[in-house]
Amino acid sequence: MNDLPESSSNNDGPDLETLDYLRGVKSSTCLLLPMTPSPTPIDFKHPLSEEMSEGPFLALNDDPKIDLQSSGDGDACAGDSSSSGDSNSVVQDPVSAQLINNISMLDYQTLSKNGDIIIGQPEICKLNGSLNISNRKLPNFVNWNWSIIRKVLLWCVLSGLIACIGAIIAMVISIPKSCNPNLPWYQGKVFYEIFPASFKDSNNDGFGDLRGIIQKLDYIKELGGSSIRLNYIFETINYPYNYFNSTSLLQIDKRLGGLKDFQDLVTVAHKKDMNVILDIPVLSMAEPLKSYDVNNTFVFSIDPQESKDPTSVAIAYWSRAQQVDGFYLRNLEHFVDHVNFENSLQLWKQILGYGKIFIASKSVLDKVNGTSATVFLNRIDLIEVNLGLYDGPTGLKSVINNTLSGPLWDKAHYPWVLWNIGNIDSDRISERYENNTLALTALELVLPGTVSLFYGDEIGLGGVPDHDIEHDFHEHTFINNVAMMTFSKNDGTIHPAPALPWISKSALEPKYHYINVIKSFIEFRLNNPTIYLKEIYKEGNVFKNTEIHETEKNLILIERWYPRRNTCVFVGNLGDKSITTDLSTKFYGGTVVASTNTSLVGQVLYFEKVTFPPYSAIILKLEK
Repeated sequence: MNDLPESSSNNDGPDLETLDYLRGVKSSTCLLLPMTPSPTPIDFKHPLSEEMSEGPFLALNDDPKIDLQSSGDGDACAGDSSSSGDSNSVVQDPVSAQLINNISMLDYQTLSKNGDIIIGQPEICKLNGSLNISNRKLPNFVNWNWSIIRKVLLWCVLSGLIACIGAIIAMVISIPKSCNPNLPWYQGKVFYEIFPASFKDSNNDGFGDLRGIIQKLDYIKELGGSSIRLNYIFETINYPYNYFNSTSLLQIDKRLGGLKDFQDLVTVAHKKDMNVILDIPVLSMAEPLKSYDVNNTFVFSIDPQESKDPTSVAIAYWSRAQQVDGFYLRNLEHFVDHVNFENSLQLWKQILGYGKIFIASKSVLDKVNGTSATVFLNRIDLIEVNLGLYDGPTGLKSVINNTLSGPLWDKAHYPWVLWNIGNIDSDRISERYENNTLALTALELVLPGTVSLFYGDEIGLGGVPDHDIEHDFHEHTFINNVAMMTFSKNDGTIHPAPALPWISKSALEPKYHYINVIKSFIEFRLNNPTIYLKEIYKEGNVFKNTEIHETEKNLILIERWYPRRNTCVFVGNLGDKSITTDLSTKFYGGTVVASTNTSLVGQVLYFEKVTFPPYSAIILKLEK
């Protein structure tokens, strides 16, 4: 190549140097193939080895002649000799620049991925690098109405953003303000126990009835009661004087109303998210399980002459047919030694079904042992404990301590306690401790478990006067605590009970201002797991969350706690004199959240030399 002439001797013929350069450009275009098929690897020839006589295949500037401007210096025409080893190294003169800018004028072929040949059209290029595109169809999207599209997309984005913000706000608003443990309907709640014949008379016939209870469901709900427990509604001879001698467990005494009235009561109560519990006397034990269908289908006859097991029939009828939510098994303690005691509890629980409960007296728990105790603790849901006020405050503390240290706290699934200060089987609180009615009710409401209020205790209702029982009802010794209930109208005027032909009014005047105080204690209880939970579950173990501290004789100090919640302290003075004491060794101080003296609520009380008035009760919330 060093022997190439410095300039072309024949201006009319093709310039060899230009031809060599074009061949190099042609061969270096890897993705651009010539119009002729590519030679096979065997026939491949280097562009420099082609015959020199090969004619030009491209004319510049539409001129068949290619003129190279050269100077007299041969080195300038020959280019840089330092790259003689590379056949494609040429001098970048104006002609070569023009060639490079006009490569796109060549017709070329490209290969697609599947091997098809795509023939490209030559493009018109200019020397300065600008590209003129002609005869090319623009894509359809170029002609779209982009102004409207942009507006629509903007509104979509803004709408989505607003929707997300609204969803976040709704979630924040709907987040519960408290995270209290969810419990079954019968655990930690407040029951309201009613003797229907003495509660509310709806038709002025002299006897309370089921329709009267329906009329007062809102009153019970506002008080804080979540369930009603009906004492002795079954048919008896000479009801209500002989209310405890039931002649049929399938018939409601006609003085209280008919079956339709009872069905309406259950329906209305359920609509108000309240439950209905019946006291049912246990008259018999169930027959052996083998006498029943293997498919757990129980068929009972409601004919008293055909039934040998009236208790099982009654449980099936009232729970399945009449939708009763639970039963208090009265007199069960008399059957503890019966051979079918365990089988009866198992069968009754199976009949009852899920979500419904059995209640039994603590006297049954005190009598059972061995396998009977195991079956009893696994089939009963609530154990009723009467606090008993016969031994004063000292006896009261003893009952609470004995219950807390008993077997009910051994396992998590064992029955909860159903506390009561008074019921149909005991004297009225106001009869024995008239001035302590409010303080004792407050004490009951801070104990772990479920609480039962006997109708009228919220107003300090007393019993029937002794002289009336002596002269009018001397043969009926069990009705002294079932005086007629009285209600206060919303306008503040007292609505006295009508003169009933079967019983006298209460010996004590009702104290309606008690209601608001008891409401405050119930409300605090229901909203604080520290109070209503009976124990703490942690890693499969059960821990108590209640302690009664040793204090002066008439002073009761109960501490309640729960993880990640404020500790609460109840202090009650059940005596008739003020008590001044120093409790700073146990507690520093706290905020009053409920009190028999409502003016103290919200105040901070310190336990150093604090004075508690007589017949008072207070709940304080300590700092964490």
